[in-house]
Amino acid sequence: MTMRKLALGLLLALALACAAARGADAPPDEEALRLADQTRMEEERPRDLKLQLEAAALSPRPGDDSQRLSFDLRWDGRLSPAWRGVLANRLDWRFAGSPQRDHGVNTLKEAYLSREFGVDAMLDLGRVNTRYGVAVGYNPTDFLGAGTVRSVVSADPDSLRQNRLGNAMLRWQQLWDRGSLTAIWSPKLGSWPNPDGASLDWGASNPRQRLLLAGSYRFAENLNPQWLLLQEQGRSPQLGFNVSRVLGKATVIYLEWAGGRQQTAWRQSLGVSDSAWRNRLAGGLTWTGANKLSLTLEGQQDGAAPDNDEWRALREKPALYGAYRSGVGAGGGLPTRRAALLRAYWQDALVDNLDLTAMRSFDLVDHSGMNWAEVRYHLGAADLALQWQRFDGAPDSRYGASPARRVWQLLVDYFY
Repeated sequence: MTMRKLALGLLLALALACAAARGADAPPDEEALRLADQTRMEEERPRDLKLQLEAAALSPRPGDDSQRLSFDLRWDGRLSPAWRGVLANRLDWRFAGSPQRDHGVNTLKEAYLSREFGVDAMLDLGRVNTRYGVAVGYNPTDFLGAGTVRSVVSADPDSLRQNRLGNAMLRWQQLWDRGSLTAIWSPKLGSWPNPDGASLDWGASNPRQRLLLAGSYRFAENLNPQWLLLQEQGRSPQLGFNVSRVLGKATVIYLEWAGGRQQTAWRQSLGVSDSAWRNRLAGGLTWTGANKLSLTLEGQQDGAAPDNDEWRALREKPALYGAYRSGVGAGGGLPTRRAALLRAYWQDALVDNLDLTAMRSFDLVDHSGMNWAEVRYHLGAADLALQWQRFDGAPDSRYGASPARRVWQLLVDYFY
């Protein structure tokens, strides 16, 4: 299927969905099962149909994928009192100045059926985007999300978690007065990611058979930790833990940990014994002021990533270094052992409907960094946004090796 046929199909599906949405009565909202530590079992129930149209222009890269048009659709509706359907799809079409070089990437984020059994149990079948973890920039317990981003449209971590492939799975969720349990079976449907923009890309979302258990228990009103256990085909079990807690009226602290035996091919290439228990960790705090300004400081550590000496040895071998850089994102880990994140978000800054966001990601091993900022104004059903991104560091460092040192992006979003 070509991308043009896919685009026409999506527009036809959108027209049919709009007609159905206008012709049917809106069902009553129902409360979804949630975890109090911000890892939600179900997204907040929106209107049946939501559509986002986004036009973007990048600089200073004229003629090189410098323009983009995106269609993001989400339908979440009742099929019967007990059955619910969800469909979420994103199409990013990039323009490079000629029809031969224009290309699109389609991301089927979610497509599943949900069966409710009373108010405390639910069974889901299909492609589901699970988002585990309480940290902001690095999520060691986001076990099923590794390697599922097909099209990067923003450096904002929330955009990367939202705009990605879901996993084909069978998911059972059970809720009790003080606890919850989720069981997921995700089968193997492919072996390698598919670069075809129209592909469903099962090799990226379901490369191995996986079993995941996630449970939580509320010890107190603001203490509801979560435990996770992942078993992947051909790999050692991995454990995970999430917890957040409110301190005072303005501060939230959080901790996210994952651990288990891991093997890393790049260590074996350097002649280092590989299989060992390794921990991944992210922790920090968020302070929110009365003026709606939020500041987040986060520390990140990945025991499976290179330390100072190993990173230096990798950089001395260009072929191995290049292969490692291109593959590290698919593993969901950090490129180096330690990193930090500072993020500021100011809602209704200076004037109403004006939001400011600034972020600094800093590599503590090679001292390179990435700066990202956004000014966004909400104008009714539309948003106007200007984003700026800048990389610094040595030419062969984590961030300094980026081909574009400074990028501007102008966006216009329309929400239906």
